[in-house]
This record gives sequence, C-alpha cells and structure tokens, in this order.
Amino acid sequence: MPPLAEVQRRLRDAIADENPSSDVPLLVGGAEPRRRLAIHRRHFETSLVGALLDKFPATTWLIGSRAMLEAVRAFAHLHPPSTPCIAEYGGAFPHWLAGRREGQEFPYVRWFAELEWHLGQVSIAIDQPAVGLEGFAEHHDRLVDVVLVTQPGARYFASAWPIDELMRRYLADDVPDQYALSPEDIWVEIYGSRGSFRFDRLEHGEFLFREAITNGVPLGAAAEHALEAVGDFDIGAALQRFVMDGCVTRIDSRTRQGAAD
Repeated sequence: MPPLAEVQRRLRDAIADENPSSDVPLLVGGAEPRRRLAIHRRHFETSLVGALLDKFPATTWLIGSRAMLEAVRAFAHLHPPSTPCIAEYGGAFPHWLAGRREGQEFPYVRWFAELEWHLGQVSIAIDQPAVGLEGFAEHHDRLVDVVLVTQPGARYFASAWPIDELMRRYLADDVPDQYALSPEDIWVEIYGSRGSFRFDRLEHGEFLFREAITNGVPLGAAAEHALEAVGDFDIGAALQRFVMDGCVTRIDSRTRQGAAD
C-alpha cells in the first residue's frame, strides 16, 4: 500500500482527470467503485464549473455560453484549486482562456476577463478609515522613505485593449449589433467595497505611481518610478489626489532598510 499522501494525490488526480482509470483499484469497500467515483467527479465538476461561471458572467456574454461552458469544464479538470478557498479560484483562467480558440476570435478576451476577475475580487473588500493630508505633517522630514498602506479594494490594471469601454457597455446592457475594438494601451484603477465597484482610466504616470505605492514601494521610489516613464510628472499633485481620494489608510514611517526587513 502506498503512503497516505500518495493515495490522496492519486485519488485527487482520479477525480480531476476527465478519463480516470488506473486508480479505481484504490477504492475498496462496497460495490461498483467506478460509479462511486463518478459521484465525486460530478460533484467536483459541477461545483467548480458553477463557481467559474458565477465569476465570469461578462466573459460568458462575450464568447457565448456554449464556448464558456466548454472552457470552464476543461479548466476545472486541468487546473483544480490549489487552495481551500473557492473565492480565490479562477485567477489564472483569463490567461489560460487566451490560449484557446476564443483567444484568437477575441484577441482582447484575456484583458476583458482579467478586468472582470478584479471587479469581482474588489467588490468583496471592506473600506478602512482613510488618512487625510494632515497625517503627513509629522513625516515631512522623511517623506521619501514612508510606506503608504492603501485600501484593500484598490487594484491597478494595465491592458493592451480598451476593454473598459466594452465592460461599461455590458454593465449598462447597451450593446450595439456591431462593436469593434482596436488595440490601445490603457491604465485602469479598480476600486470596490461592500458589493460595489468602479473603474476609471488613469494617465500613465499616475497609474505607475499609485500601483507602486499599493505594492508597498516607499514613496520616494514610487515617485522615481513614475518620473522615469513620464519626465514632467507632478509628484506633489499626484500624492495630494491619491490621499484626497481616500486611498491611504496608514502611513508607515519605516526607513527603506526597515521596509526591506
């Protein structure tokens, strides 16, 4: 008899595999092991397919329900969850979907599905009390080294297609008979809390600045990052807008070395 961990792995693979066969002998007790295994496989597939369809209704609308059902079934079997939290399942689906025929028919499907994934994730966040501009007064002599902690529902998303326009049409149920997209680099701030969300385009420098801060980069380094891309970027005005938008929840006065530690 193989070790328990090996038995568990093989049973997991038998449930996830679309054509299980070799691990049926592991099932003992009772009759008709294939039929008993099939019950678990149907529950596995139904649960994951349902979860993915619930997370990507706009993507289903875009590529069609039949194509989406085929895609999520295949994804569920090839990429079963790696964590016990079903809310986290599906983050890899947009990139995987782009490698299928749907990615050739809709070359922007990856970015559209990624935007939808982020909207779903931020909508379950809960806002934290925001810090105002007055909170920066005590840090004025070491401002470049502070790390700003931001709202949990803020995300930053870059796309090679203007899929935000298409998403707005979907959400407004305003879809013309024909709609063509042309490639265009866009930078989007996504913000959500308690079941609601919004998404807005940012200028490139503002996007880089806010994204870096949200990723835990010290304020001075975030400013340098934005200035490297946009030489005339106004750091002071950008920081003021960021704070006034209620995005900052804490000012961490660690030094660069402390932040690295």
